[in-house]
Amino acid sequence: MDSQPWHEYEGNRPEEGSKKRLPEMVCLHLQRHRLVSHEHLLLLASAVQFALFVPLAWWARKHPHSPLELGVTHLVQQKHATWLRSTITALSTITGSAVLLNLLVVPMAAVLWRRRQRLEAMMTMGISWSCALARTAMKGVVDRPRPQPLLVRISHNKKTKSFPSGHVSSSVVFWGWLVALRILLRKEMLGWPRAMVGIPALFVTVAGPSRVYLGDHWTTDVLAGYLFGGGWLGLSLWLYLELRKRNVLAREES
Repeated sequence: MDSQPWHEYEGNRPEEGSKKRLPEMVCLHLQRHRLVSHEHLLLLASAVQFALFVPLAWWARKHPHSPLELGVTHLVQQKHATWLRSTITALSTITGSAVLLNLLVVPMAAVLWRRRQRLEAMMTMGISWSCALARTAMKGVVDRPRPQPLLVRISHNKKTKSFPSGHVSSSVVFWGWLVALRILLRKEMLGWPRAMVGIPALFVTVAGPSRVYLGDHWTTDVLAGYLFGGGWLGLSLWLYLELRKRNVLAREES
């Protein structure tokens, strides 16, 4: 009686099938673990930035006109040619004007909604407007006055509070969200130029120093704007990923 090879027994076939499925199961597990890790990293980054923001806010409240910051502003403002000041004023408005960016989110959200990216459209408006409200409340708590014309050169004698910088935090949130969308939705946003990553990063970088040069903010106001905006952006991205996992306002297939 001929013996049948061991690998031809039926009892071994399911095991072979499970071995074939094993790489797929490992890949799915790694993908799930990687997604969770990204979300935790966003929360951690947000928490770190807010944790650094708190002592900075306390310091700014106790030292409204720091001699150290006064020296930094004088150093930045050494060159004050008219053409340079006009150029930096225009750049400051384009890159971080809170009013301008809070208006730009409306047509941007409309474009995303038209592309049936509804969650992204709602988040675009929600992130910027909620950040503006939270920042306004924080300005009232810290209650730091703007730089005065007797101390530094200023562009406008503003009556609003100085800490944190609204231009900088708005710039981080708005342009940072655009960059995040371009990265997270690579397939859906193939028609969007790659410059959507480089140009916004440049805008965020320019926004801070321009506010000090124009005399609208102290250095710690600018630093706080980066921390507050970065923390708010990280928290918002975490929320976005959580909502996307739950298919909230999911894109309907045509």
